[in-house]
Amino acid sequence: MRRDQFWLSLLATATTLSAMAASPLENAVLNAVRDAHCERVIDFGPANEDKDIPKGSARQIAHVPNMDVAVIQLDNDGHPVACANVLLSRDYSHGLIVPVNLNTGASAVRFRRWDIERWNGGTFAAGTNQQLTTKGWTNNPALTDADDIASSRTNAPYQFMAPYPASLFKLMVAFQTMRMVDAGILTLDTQFTYSAPNTKDESRAIHDWLDPMITVSDNHSTHALIQMLHQRNHIEVLNREFRELGLETLQINGTRASDGYGWQTDRIHMTAFDTARLLLLIEGPTGDLWRSPDGKAVTAKFLSDSSRTFLKKVLLEQGLNEALSTSNLAGAPNVRPGIPSLIAPRWINPTSGVVEAHGANFGVDVRASNAKAEVTYAHKSGLTYNYGSDAGIVTSLPGKPFRRYIIAFFSNLGYRYTDEIFADRTRGPYAYAVSPICYTQRIPALGKAIDDAVKELSK
Repeated sequence: MRRDQFWLSLLATATTLSAMAASPLENAVLNAVRDAHCERVIDFGPANEDKDIPKGSARQIAHVPNMDVAVIQLDNDGHPVACANVLLSRDYSHGLIVPVNLNTGASAVRFRRWDIERWNGGTFAAGTNQQLTTKGWTNNPALTDADDIASSRTNAPYQFMAPYPASLFKLMVAFQTMRMVDAGILTLDTQFTYSAPNTKDESRAIHDWLDPMITVSDNHSTHALIQMLHQRNHIEVLNREFRELGLETLQINGTRASDGYGWQTDRIHMTAFDTARLLLLIEGPTGDLWRSPDGKAVTAKFLSDSSRTFLKKVLLEQGLNEALSTSNLAGAPNVRPGIPSLIAPRWINPTSGVVEAHGANFGVDVRASNAKAEVTYAHKSGLTYNYGSDAGIVTSLPGKPFRRYIIAFFSNLGYRYTDEIFADRTRGPYAYAVSPICYTQRIPALGKAIDDAVKELSK
C-alpha cells in the first residue's frame, strides 16, 4: 500500500470509529451543522469589500466553508456532562465529529493558520473578480510545519485551517486584563492613557476600556488595551498562560505596541473547543475543570470570583445579538430565529423598543420578543468581510425549559456571504442603514438547532 493510501485508509477508519462512538450531543451538533447547509450561501466576491458589484454577479460559494463548532453541555450546577466538536471544510464536506475531552482538548486536530489566499485560490484585483495569482488548498505551495498553530500536533490524524476569530479575540484581551487585576498590577479603576501616532491621547479607567470592547466590540478600546498589555509585557504572558492551561490554540501574535493595531488573520488564533474551555473557566463551576499539560488541576480559581463576575457581566450585556442569536432583529424580514436570548435593557430604546448599539439601528421593536426570551447568552461575536464567529455561555431563565451550555462557533462566513434572497443585490444587506443583516441566517439557524437539541437532551 502506498503511503498516501495508508493515510487515507487511517483517516477513513478514524472517521468511522468516531461516528460509531458518537454521543447524543455529538450527533446533534453534527446534524445541526449539516442541516444548516452553509454550502448554499451567496458570495459577493473575494476582493469586493465595501464595493458595489454588478447586479446578479454574486454567486453561490465555491466550496463548503470552514466551520469549527464546539458545545459543552452543563448540569444545573455548571459542571460538564457532555462535550462535542464538529468541523466542516472542503476536507470534511459532510462534517467531522472530532474526538475531544476536557483534559486534552481537540488534540486529534492539526490546526493550521488561516490563509485567505488558499481559501480564495489566489489573489484578486480589488473591486473585481479578476484573478491575479493562484494558490492551492494544501499545495502550490505545499503546507509545511510553519503553517501549524500548535507545534505539538504534527502526527494528528485530522487537519483544519482555523478561521480568523475576528473580534471574538477580544475575549482573550479581556481575560488577560482581568488576570492583571487579580495579580495587583492594576485595578478596574486604574487610569490608562492611550497614545498613538497622529491621534489625540485619551485617558480612561480600565473598566471604561473593557466594557465597550466587549459589549459593542469597540476597536478603539481594543487598541488601547492591547497597547496596555504591550507596555506591561503581558502579550507574551497571555500566550504563555494559555499554553500552560492547555489552551495552546488561543494566541495573539503580531500586534503593535505603538498603537495596538496589527491584527493579522494568520497571527491571531482561536479554535472552538479551546474557546469553550476558556468560557468554562469563566463560568466557574466548583472542582477540577481539567488537567493542564503538566498534570496540574485547572480550576475556576485561576481567576478570582470578582474577575469572573465582571467578565460575565460584560458578556451578558452584549449589544450585538445577531449571529447565533438574532434577538436584536427578532421578527425582521429575512431573519431567522437563533438562540432565544435576552437583550440587555441598556440597548433597547425605551420609546421605540429598537436596539441601538455602536451606531447600528436594528430597526425592530424587540420588547415583545424580549419578554418571551428563554435564556441568557453571555457572549462575544466577531465579524469582518471574510469571517464570522460567536461564542458564549447559555443559561435558561427561571420558568423556562432547562438548558445550560457553552457554545463556540468559528467560520469564514463574514458579511461577504449572504443568503439566496439577496443574490441579485449589488451589495450585501450588511450595508442597510436600518435593520442590517450582517451574517447569513444559516448561522442563527445553526444556533437554534443546537439550542433545541441541548434543551431536549437536558430533560
